[in-house]
Amino acid sequence: MARKKRVRRGAKKVRRVRREVGKAGYNKTKFALVIKNLVLFVLLALISLALTYLLANQNSFLETLFLVLAMVFGFVAVAFLITLLILLILKVSKK
Repeated sequence: MARKKRVRRGAKKVRRVRREVGKAGYNKTKFALVIKNLVLFVLLALISLALTYLLANQNSFLETLFLVLAMVFGFVAVAFLITLLILLILKVSKK
């Protein structure tokens, strides 16, 4: 028996949605956010350090707590400082 010929359909066109990827680079809003967070964590570290020295003789637990908080806030502030330097380098290299 002979086979029937089948009509081939054309390939379906698939719509591809292009995703917009955010560019890693200098941005005024990123810059302002980094500066705001840097100032916040520097102030928190300084306040915690001041409370550590004010409570030095009164309570050893609070002294240790505020010293640990000052160190944590200091490390976060250093991380934001590094981020700020990276954004400044990107700004200078963009020009």
